[in-house]
Order: sequence, then C-alpha cells, then structure tokens
Amino acid sequence: MENSLQKNVAFVISRNYIGQFKVTFNSLFNANTDIQFLVHLFHNDLSNDDIDDIKSFVFERNSKIAFYKISDELFSGLPKMQNDNSYSAYYKTLLPYYLSHLDKVLFLDCDIIVRGNVKPLFEKEQDEFLSWVPDYKINKKRQDHIVNIVGEKSIYYNSGVMLLDFKKSESIVPQDEMLKYIAESSHLIRWHDQDILNHFYAKKSGTLDEKYNYLTTYKSIKDLFFPKGKKNAVIVHYANWKPWRSNYIGKCYRLYKKNYDKLSGEKSVDFLKKRNLIAQLKLIFSYIFR
Repeated sequence: MENSLQKNVAFVISRNYIGQFKVTFNSLFNANTDIQFLVHLFHNDLSNDDIDDIKSFVFERNSKIAFYKISDELFSGLPKMQNDNSYSAYYKTLLPYYLSHLDKVLFLDCDIIVRGNVKPLFEKEQDEFLSWVPDYKINKKRQDHIVNIVGEKSIYYNSGVMLLDFKKSESIVPQDEMLKYIAESSHLIRWHDQDILNHFYAKKSGTLDEKYNYLTTYKSIKDLFFPKGKKNAVIVHYANWKPWRSNYIGKCYRLYKKNYDKLSGEKSVDFLKKRNLIAQLKLIFSYIFR
C-alpha cells in the first residue's frame, strides 16, 4: 500500500547527469523539508558504485529511492539528446507503464531548481491524467511542427515538469501504441520525448500554472529587463541553455550557482564552469541574428 505521507517524484538520468540530479533533488528537499520523497530514478548506464552513491545521497535527505533500468533498444533510431549523447530523455515516455501502481507522481528534469512548496501539486484535483505547462516558445514559433506532431493546431506542452495522476489511468495510451508511433514517426521527432508525449496527450491535458515550470529562456526584449513571473516561480527550469555551460546567458544563473555551491565537495558535483564573456557574446549574437 502506498504511504500517504510519502510523495512520489520521478527523474531520468544518464551517468553524465548524476551531479545535476543531486543539485535538483537537493533543492527540492531543502524547499520541502516537511515532505518525505520516494524517488523513482530511470536510467540505463549507472554502475553499482553510482547507485550506492545516489542511494546514500537520497537517504541522507530523509527520502527513499527505487531504480529502473531501461533498455535503449526501445528508442534506437530516434535523435539522441545533444547534451549527453543519450536516449535518457525518452525514458519519460515509460513513466505511465512503470509507475501505474502509484497515486500521483511529480516528474522533474535534472536541469531544474525547486525554490518553493510543491505540496499544492500533490493536493491538486486533476481532470486529466497528465498536467503540465505550455511551452511558450514552441507555441509561438513552431506551429507547423505542432501540427506534424499532434495532427492539428493545439497547445504544445513542456515535459520538464509533469504531474501524473494515476487515478485517471483510463487515459493512458497503451504502450504498444506508443512504441508503434515511435517506430513509424522517428523522422518527425525534433524535441525528443516531448514530441511523443504531446502527440498522445496534448489534446487531453491539464494545464499547470507557469510558476511550476518557469523557463529561463527569454520571451522578448522586454522579458530581458522585466522578467515576468520570476519572483513567484516555484520551479525554475533551465531549458535550452544550461547554466553549467560557459556561454550561459539565460535567467536565474545566481540561483543555480547558489544551489550548486551548497553541495561543494559532493561527489560528481564538479560540473559548473566559470562563465566566459566572449562565449556569452557569441551566443547572444547568434540568437539575435539567427
């Protein structure tokens, strides 16, 4: 029986992202010390030493963890993640099948800082199996891609933060149907797991408030100087640009560094690079004139 005092959170990682997972989970724990979390960690390449290290890290934060090893064969032929040359992001598409014995699950990417209370998400009444936040950038600029993926004009969602309510399990797409789509539509996939999940769920999704997936990319020039929503953000998501790269120009860098520094000396947490002004300027110009 599921423990009502325990909240389920899920992550997917490759071995290259152990440090990022630690920073994200530590921020979640520090912002929600009244919650005991059960972590569901999906992976493919963690060694026994890696697993022991992650277990100790999670246990020290009054939480528990379960590991799920996934075969990459399910996703061969799809474009890999550029950041770590792996299929790990696609493991999100398997959450409905591996975690169906649970009540509610909060999924978080590992390029996230949690800075507020997530309990309202677990207490939220949902009308749909999957609730998430629209991806404003893709909705604004990539309607042609949305039509290719969803089949018609639709709201397109960001999969970095997802709330899954298994009481609505009748809405879950059969796994063989999902795998068939992957096999037949790999040529359409651009944004990895996000495209696959939007194909099946975009038209029957619940919508979360933007504060639960505040993206650090800029919406406009105005947003550069007056970042709307930043102050109230509960979950900050470093989508697209990553703060551990020397050319990072997105929002909330200091927030990430502050949380990173809290784990100074922790194993695998040695990935944040000093920002390079020239590299930043190159990225700014490429972004403006693309």
